[in-house]
Amino acid sequence: MIEFDCMKEGKLEEFLANYRLQSEGILAEELEKRMREVSKISPNLIKVVEAMKELAKGGKRSRGALTMLGYQLAGGSEEEKEEALKASVAMEIFHLGLLIQDDFMDRDELRRAVKTIHIRYEDQHLGESIAVLAGDFTFGWVTEILSGLKLPSEKVNTAIGIWGKYFTRVGYGQALDMLASEREPSEEEIIKVLELKSGEYSCVLPLLLGAVLAGLDPSQMARLEKYGMELGLAFQLRDDYLAEFGKSEKTGKPVGNDKREGKKTLATLYGKEKTEGTIREHTEKAKELADGEEILIQMVDWLATREN
Repeated sequence: MIEFDCMKEGKLEEFLANYRLQSEGILAEELEKRMREVSKISPNLIKVVEAMKELAKGGKRSRGALTMLGYQLAGGSEEEKEEALKASVAMEIFHLGLLIQDDFMDRDELRRAVKTIHIRYEDQHLGESIAVLAGDFTFGWVTEILSGLKLPSEKVNTAIGIWGKYFTRVGYGQALDMLASEREPSEEEIIKVLELKSGEYSCVLPLLLGAVLAGLDPSQMARLEKYGMELGLAFQLRDDYLAEFGKSEKTGKPVGNDKREGKKTLATLYGKEKTEGTIREHTEKAKELADGEEILIQMVDWLATREN
């Protein structure tokens, strides 16, 4: 079972390492389960799930870790922690599905230094269709995992409702992102996409998911929501910064692809120095909202300064 004593002392590195150790086995087991499932249906599906397993390797596992942070901060019990851990892995599977779909929409050919799914097929329409469907696989898997948690039905139902809400909203954000490619989006429109696709989905959702599984009433989540939004904005701005100014050997993706594809981000709009300044602004706001909780402050520093 994952240990949380390190949270009291603000030892983020120890917490993340411990979380990865505990969650990787559950993630691998879940993907193997799905491999067995599709093997019984058709050998033609095996290639798809094998590619998904490749893409699931690596990554920061930040969304899963934030789920467990939300659980702990809301006073989750030791007895139910194992079920919360399953939910945190569901968040990582959800992330995998969105990445697969996002990669073909952005025409990215590499993710975590391996080929994206849509690029593995000679027929472009077939590759893009498989990418959409592979993402859909994961959304069904997440529904199964969350609905099967051995927790009081009230907690499970609330958790599924929160996941459904932010699943929809990240879709709104992605649609706005795609529509913006047809014209020159305003700064306000770009920020709205950031709020929906990263502030809410990457940080607010996992924090609230963990908190409701711990039994926290949704009306008491204002602080976590505000912190999560600022954390998510700093996180996504750093992501856009790395996409434009980072190093491919560290990010596992081509640098400068957004500009080449004509995609507008705050990094392409602002340039290097202003983007760095904006990241600092959201970093400071998130730290203020952490209210002295050292583990949350360290989480901000990690996500806002990472190199991949």
